[in-house]
Amino acid sequence: MKLTRRNFLAWAGLGAVGAVACEGFGIREGEFDIQSPVRLPEDLVQGTDNWYASLCRVCPSCEGIIVRVMEGRAKKVQGNPYFPTNQGKSHVRCESGLQALYHPDRVPSPMRRSGPRGSGQFLPISWQPNGMDTLKNALQSRGRNSVMITEPLRGHLSVVADRFASAIGGEQLGFETLDNNTYRAAVKNVFGQDTLPDFDLEHSNFILSFGADFLSTWQSPTRFGRGYGEFRQGEQRDRGMFYQIDSRFSMTAANADKWLPVRPGWEGYIALSLAQVILSEGLYTSDLNIAGSAGAQALDNFRPETVAPMAGLTAEMTGGDPVEFLKHLARDFANTRPAVAIGGGSAGAGSNGLFNLEAIYVLNYLVGSVGVEGGVRLNPDSPWDDVPTAGRVGSLDDWERITEQIRSGET
Repeated sequence: MKLTRRNFLAWAGLGAVGAVACEGFGIREGEFDIQSPVRLPEDLVQGTDNWYASLCRVCPSCEGIIVRVMEGRAKKVQGNPYFPTNQGKSHVRCESGLQALYHPDRVPSPMRRSGPRGSGQFLPISWQPNGMDTLKNALQSRGRNSVMITEPLRGHLSVVADRFASAIGGEQLGFETLDNNTYRAAVKNVFGQDTLPDFDLEHSNFILSFGADFLSTWQSPTRFGRGYGEFRQGEQRDRGMFYQIDSRFSMTAANADKWLPVRPGWEGYIALSLAQVILSEGLYTSDLNIAGSAGAQALDNFRPETVAPMAGLTAEMTGGDPVEFLKHLARDFANTRPAVAIGGGSAGAGSNGLFNLEAIYVLNYLVGSVGVEGGVRLNPDSPWDDVPTAGRVGSLDDWERITEQIRSGET
């Protein structure tokens, strides 16, 4: 139908009549004025969204995120493209932060114990005045017998928590899983740093991992996943070689060129066996002057002929003679530079975990992969003396002491 001025006016009149006739079927008055804090109407479109930069405290790597907030509620979490660790990517734990925020079983307010100690009976109270008054009175009366337990804090958060605990006469302890404690201790002993290092996977040509499931749950899988993608398919480079020595067929082991299912707890012996081959054949970096030293002679006790049967290696696992496999692996690791050796997870979870991880990370010194591109990158110290860069974590001795104090009623 041809659109004329007459037709246009006719259709406009019909539209006005229809709007008046259908007024009773419209949205009820006040539908969008009173909003439930839990369940909002799905057709709510008014307002504008705001994006706020923050840090994810759910994943262990503390990734940079941006949060989409509309009408005062967080709607979406995604990676911050300007954050150096994840560069716009995000871990699934970060994405699930909204579920934790709006979960019906979350703790939205302070809780006061309503039953005997250890009964698990609590009642919610408000911050003002009950919550703050209760906390204030407890700190004034028993502050010197208190302990403040947090996750491993660093930067200004660590300073605030430590000063608060000191002001009331108590102490602050950071809690972390034991395998990370072992990992931190190994980094301190081998590299002399409290801050955990970064592994430059994207520029490496050879990755030798012992128990570290870095593509799944270990440390920063988002950071390592991005680097691993460049390691495999980066521009202007060849595809790297990756060996995973792990007692479990993990996600990382499934992506390796070769998975070696070593007997649990023997990862450190395998590492020292590789070091023995590198030293005996003179494959180590020229910067080291260790030929004929006592340490080099002590490595003779870890020859592949000795370690292979002790670690449970068989011809079916290695595709041939296990001794020759270890020698071939040591030569490839030393000659395909830059190479990086990573240890963690199951390798550091046993009673000899510290020994295992120290032996693994020493391999990086032998091939000159410490502080260079494609190797182990050490993080710089804090520019401020009183602001730590590494999270403060309580040792096993600290937790045993605190446990005894709680049982005795001293804390």
